[in-house]
Amino acid sequence: MRCRSCGCEPESKYYFVDDALCRDCFAKLGPAEQKEVMAGAERLAREEVGPRTIAGRPLHCPVCGHGQFWKRWTLMNTPGLTFFGVEWANRQAENFVCASCGHVLWFLRE
Repeated sequence: MRCRSCGCEPESKYYFVDDALCRDCFAKLGPAEQKEVMAGAERLAREEVGPRTIAGRPLHCPVCGHGQFWKRWTLMNTPGLTFFGVEWANRQAENFVCASCGHVLWFLRE
């Protein structure tokens, strides 16, 4: 992937905030622009709402019982890798967000 702003090509797709903006360019944006980018990225993820399974079992929201989720990934940042500027090398967690109530379920897979 290539950043639409600076043209860099990071090693990992998880270094991107949305479908084509790297985290360095995102950090240079003002708060209003960052909010707009995040809303667009979340909108893309929500288009893929559907039932999910974990270890072969259907997933249901523990809060409302709904069975439809959208998926996102979250980097599990550590101070050491952040200090050296290689946040992309951190482990990532898979998140399922309930399409009904918004409760977030986190799964860290080996």
